[in-house]
Amino acid sequence: MDLCLFKQDIDDLIHEFVESESSTLNDMKRIWLSMKFSYIYEASPSTNLAFFMQSLYAHTISHMVNVDSLTCRLGGLYCLYCLYETQPFKPPFKIYLSLREMEKLKTLVAEAKEMGIKVVPALVKRMMETNMFLFGFVDLNEGSVSETINSLTKLQDARIQVAYEKLFTDTAIEQYISMDLGG
Repeated sequence: MDLCLFKQDIDDLIHEFVESESSTLNDMKRIWLSMKFSYIYEASPSTNLAFFMQSLYAHTISHMVNVDSLTCRLGGLYCLYCLYETQPFKPPFKIYLSLREMEKLKTLVAEAKEMGIKVVPALVKRMMETNMFLFGFVDLNEGSVSETINSLTKLQDARIQVAYEKLFTDTAIEQYISMDLGG
């Protein structure tokens, strides 16, 4: 499943938010609507919907936790919230958030408070209260997912090779079957 175009749409949305030098959720909603962004779900695949949604979330979270600018991180947070709220799936897919990402979110809330952006603490509180997050230990950014799959595949291949070698090597019973009685 190629998600490059979906990720590009998210990048464009957040870029538009950053370019407008916005800082509020209302600004994000205005840009979201002007770009008709809810149509992103119209092109969603018919299978692997959980993978699709988690990929959208993970890409958006990468904007939320980056170090470029506060506006970009705010855009990531607002986009994440809007993706969750507008998804057509029932029950809605929760947002997987690692402990490291949770720490970054906490830092974003503190920074927004310092800057007087009151909507951020209220929004994150609402997200927590409505149980939008699924917390975990493993970071699921795009690179780590493919790395994890590749390492698990290599491990499985190695185990199969060991089993194959044990199964098909000359064993004592095979020698007896071949009538090689050691004499």
